[in-house]
Amino acid sequence: MTAMKAININTQTDYHKYDKWFTIAKVLLTLAPFIALIYMQAFIGGSNLSELLQQNPEITLTFLVSMAGPFTAYLLSFAQKHLYEEDVPYMMAHLALLFAVELLLRNGVYALLMGCLMFLVYRMTGMSPLEALRLKWKDHFFRDLSGCIVLMVFAMFCLFVSLRLGM
Repeated sequence: MTAMKAININTQTDYHKYDKWFTIAKVLLTLAPFIALIYMQAFIGGSNLSELLQQNPEITLTFLVSMAGPFTAYLLSFAQKHLYEEDVPYMMAHLALLFAVELLLRNGVYALLMGCLMFLVYRMTGMSPLEALRLKWKDHFFRDLSGCIVLMVFAMFCLFVSLRLGM
């Protein structure tokens, strides 16, 4: 009985082993709009930011895409809590959908970051993203992953607009 308890304790500490990577991801995602604002301020010089957003749809779209970062960070922290509760399919399904969202938004750095987090969770648990999505599909897919689905619809809209603008 104590050997089983020791295994559970080791598993629990394994989940906290990669907390620094999740924290780095959440901080970078949260800072995305501020980095975009700094970039836009440098780009426009002394001009008015609201006028630039109205006149240049490409810059407006870039700003909108950066605004998805904090919501992604929120979803990531919410899913990480489920990982601590040993709900691995929930975490892996979130990471898989967030990876797809970042690909749709064409955020290469954040897509790479989500891919690395998926790899870390896979190393910890042995559950693949496709297996997690299949398990969640059978068990409250739309309820549990609704935030990711809303973000995916937003990402598809941004992708459509960027393709129409020729970006």
